[in-house]
Amino acid sequence: MKKAAKRTFPVSLLSCLIAAAASPSVQAQAGDSQMLEEIIVTAQKREQSIVDVPLTISSLDRETLKDLGIDRFDSLSDMVPGLVVQQQSVNNNGYVIRGITSDDGSAPGAARVSVYLNGTDVSRSRASYFEVYDMERIEVVKGPQSTLFGTAASIGAMSFITAKPQREFASALTVGGGDYAMRKIEGMVTGGGETLQGRLAFVSRERDGYIENTSGEADLNGYERFAYRPSLRIAPNESLTIDLVYNYDKAEDPGTAFVNEAFLFTDDAALSVPDNDVLGMDDIGVDRTVKDFNATVSWELSDSLALTYIGAQREYDSLEAFDADGTGYEMLNFSEEATGDQSSHELRLNFSGERINGFVGASYFQEEAEQFVGFASEEGLFLSCAGALALAGIESCNGDATALLTGGLVSALPYESYYANGADNSSLNLFADVSYLITPELEATVGARLIEEERESSYRSALPPSAILAAQGINSDLFFGLALNTQGETIAGDTDNSALLPRFNLLYTLNDSANLYGTVSRGERAQVIDMASGVESIIPAEEITNYEFGLKGRLSDTALDYSLAVFYQDYENFQVNVVDQDSGQIRTENAGSATNTGIEADLRWSATENLMLLANAAYIDAGIDDDTNNGTYAGNQFRLQPEFTGALSYIYEMPINAALLFTSSGSWSYRSSVYFDIENRFEEDAVDLLNLRAGIAASDRNWTLNLAASNLLDEEYIMDAGNSGDAFGFPTYIQGAPRTLSLEFSKQFGAF
Repeated sequence: MKKAAKRTFPVSLLSCLIAAAASPSVQAQAGDSQMLEEIIVTAQKREQSIVDVPLTISSLDRETLKDLGIDRFDSLSDMVPGLVVQQQSVNNNGYVIRGITSDDGSAPGAARVSVYLNGTDVSRSRASYFEVYDMERIEVVKGPQSTLFGTAASIGAMSFITAKPQREFASALTVGGGDYAMRKIEGMVTGGGETLQGRLAFVSRERDGYIENTSGEADLNGYERFAYRPSLRIAPNESLTIDLVYNYDKAEDPGTAFVNEAFLFTDDAALSVPDNDVLGMDDIGVDRTVKDFNATVSWELSDSLALTYIGAQREYDSLEAFDADGTGYEMLNFSEEATGDQSSHELRLNFSGERINGFVGASYFQEEAEQFVGFASEEGLFLSCAGALALAGIESCNGDATALLTGGLVSALPYESYYANGADNSSLNLFADVSYLITPELEATVGARLIEEERESSYRSALPPSAILAAQGINSDLFFGLALNTQGETIAGDTDNSALLPRFNLLYTLNDSANLYGTVSRGERAQVIDMASGVESIIPAEEITNYEFGLKGRLSDTALDYSLAVFYQDYENFQVNVVDQDSGQIRTENAGSATNTGIEADLRWSATENLMLLANAAYIDAGIDDDTNNGTYAGNQFRLQPEFTGALSYIYEMPINAALLFTSSGSWSYRSSVYFDIENRFEEDAVDLLNLRAGIAASDRNWTLNLAASNLLDEEYIMDAGNSGDAFGFPTYIQGAPRTLSLEFSKQFGAF
């Protein structure tokens, strides 16, 4: 479906929104307010009620996460309007906010979605995943948030705040098991004295793969993960608090099944990689380690001034090997090893008064990263599958091609090559944000972030000549010179960039239970230096202007919180990642201008004393503008961008007797059709999934027993299509998880 050159803002929706905001029926009800706890967030670097934040924001606290069984990144898609989390593997995550995807795994590439862990940017794609356990709160903020979270938040931010140590002793333990040999154990213990408290949390989870692999190697699309988090809180006096947190995440998953379309939803996948020297492992799988240390110092200088320092060091090493042709042939065998070292420092001064609140500060971020991609194949098989041996009378994908060409002297000629890209980036930021209460009803916020970036990118590759082609008098590698071969030498380029990214917000209090807000903000995705052609090619920075209008509050006579937002986003130099059809390498291109218009709604309703309902929905009309200046992708829909998303969830409990409760929760989620590539060649129809939990608990909730089902109706769906194999005529597909069942028992001790 082609898009108009420029989309218009939905004026009719705005009119309805303004009419709803002005309605006198929206009034505070003291009795109802006691039925819903106030949601406190820190998106604006200070504690605020979510209703008083002039941004589109969703927040999930510890109890909601626990009641709904949310313990994975992709589960968040069910709870946040306009958010889709795609997880091919722990090594490859895609975050989609308002139809825009952030999933670039190359070292020079920049993220679009800021993933924050305890106030620190951990957005680098191959290190942005971590186990979701023992969380205090998760906040998701939509729209460009560069002023608050830096350039990586060009379309939004996901902020994870881990649970802090406490003085009172408390501990918890969860054990579980299920089908596909699922095993889980999760726990925490905390306690301490007046000046020193500690906390230790951990999780170990395993599940065999649900893609039966007939090659003799492990079944695929399973997981084996272990993580632990020790933390200390030092409070020498009432005004000074020091939080020290260490995170360790380890994954040794059996790997991702990229299968040919013919093998989807069958038990006929035969995927493997050969013994080799370049891939880093001889089996399909993932070996990933992430280590993270965070120090936060909070010093209350006075009743109106507070100084905060956040420093972090993060290291990751993530290796994944995969069969990219999706067949039983060992033709396209790849691995990716992503390594990185990040350090960051932020110093911020918060100030507050009767009419003014805000902060000023500075931050510095530095990273070194490399993406090493290995390739292993067999020469005769590869050339025959590529059709290069047809004139010699050898049929496509003939496993005996090498033997036929050498008269039986050699049965196989292993071939190995690689390419690698690296990055050395640094960023110095100065930022300020001020909110001023103009009248008792009207508050204005002005903020800006000045960014000075230095980016250096490098490239190296080694593609040895083909012995079979050499015997035919052709001096070439298997790719016929279509991929750059630096013969192991490194080439590099660098660039500097500066930007001033402002935001302006207005918050108008209609009455005690409803606020109206408007936002104009600017965002930027950093420049990309592409060296894969052998010369320095700079993809210009992606620039975003965001206009937003929203209403949030509590409905009269009902314990129902709501938020409604309408937005319009204008993009220049929209960056897209495509697979090069000659070399199979992923490169970044400038697709030109793009626009994005949509509406989002979020509801939380305490329907009865025993029943909580949560619902969200989003409509998005987005894509590359249908303008001839935008070239090949003009009029195309974004990758992974559904037009409609929605979800309905519930949390229910009912006393059985004085000692026991019946508990249940569930969620139904829906997304409309999506394309898996910017070329709009691979499409999947709408998908809806149902998850349910039911169990019993002690009346004081100190123990629970739950039976859980994910994808209860066993819907068949795919998570991705095309992939690296598509460049060689072998598009592959990643199958979504089938119905899975599990039983969990949790026990708590001490004060919570």
